[in-house]
Amino acid sequence: MADDRRQTTKEPKGFFNQLKKAIRPGSPQTRSNSPSNIVAQPVETTAPPPAPPAPTVKIDREEAAKLRAKYTHFRILVIGRANAGKTTLLKRVCNTTEEPSIYDEGQNLLEPTAERGIHDVRRSFTFKSNPRFIFHDSRGFEAGGEEEFKAVMTFIEDSTKSKEVGDQIHVIWYCFEPDVSRPLLPLEVKFFNENRVWNVPVVAIFMKFDVLITKVQGSKADNKKDIKNALDILEKKFMQPLSSYKFYPQAYVQFEAINKDNGDHQKQVKKLIKQTAASIDNLALKMLFVTVQQNNLEVSIEYAVNEYIFSVDKMHNLIVNTSSWFGHCYRMEYVRILCDKN
Repeated sequence: MADDRRQTTKEPKGFFNQLKKAIRPGSPQTRSNSPSNIVAQPVETTAPPPAPPAPTVKIDREEAAKLRAKYTHFRILVIGRANAGKTTLLKRVCNTTEEPSIYDEGQNLLEPTAERGIHDVRRSFTFKSNPRFIFHDSRGFEAGGEEEFKAVMTFIEDSTKSKEVGDQIHVIWYCFEPDVSRPLLPLEVKFFNENRVWNVPVVAIFMKFDVLITKVQGSKADNKKDIKNALDILEKKFMQPLSSYKFYPQAYVQFEAINKDNGDHQKQVKKLIKQTAASIDNLALKMLFVTVQQNNLEVSIEYAVNEYIFSVDKMHNLIVNTSSWFGHCYRMEYVRILCDKN
């Protein structure tokens, strides 16, 4: 099960709470306008075992912290069919209701014209609420989408060859709409079986799970039974086939009712953040991702505690390495200067 990837080290509650109080962001974080009442909570699924981590050059924690301090942005490719809810998902991740700013390959801001609606995977876009997340969008591989498939595969390969870490694709979020009448398409299957020279972690995201629950509802109202039936379909029609492919996803997440304003979206986003972080094998990139996300301070604390608090002897290393997980709260070069003086 994908959630089993999370580390199980238990933190002492007293220390955990003290750390929460001690770490104060330098500027207020963007907050969601959505009320806190829950409409649809994320449901645990029996997912196939995660893919083995990609082979990487291992670096120690101190070196990872130094590398992370040089990185500024985290780049994500989002793939999914039209109307899958990708833009809504990214707005929830960035905690905003505003439309994104879109840039061409030369990083020039495009004017708000109809041209901005044309899909081009090489165009990047950001949200003002968190511009350190850089996104690329593919409209997915519908029937006859061989050209789009080739464009996406070429784009990923080109990005991984870049010498600049900031220009590389760090994670792929593949969004599926679990419609039983439209199971995995041939080109979607090809994406997970096609030989490749790149090894970017992929997280499978199942959108509109609440719609699937509605479709499988029986004649009698039984919410628990309906959810179970929907989960069974999700696993049989999507998770099991995906797990059998050569390059299967390293994590699985589902979302419910994220298009509704009265849902507890951040609880679901937190699960996506944790599963994505767990899928990243490169420690410096894992640090970067955890610090770029701004809505879940607890995730930063959890990684700081589990990765460093109980494994570093020198106070200098303790401060530097722990701070590496809170880049959105502190400027990393400032922390390092302070430590070097002591």
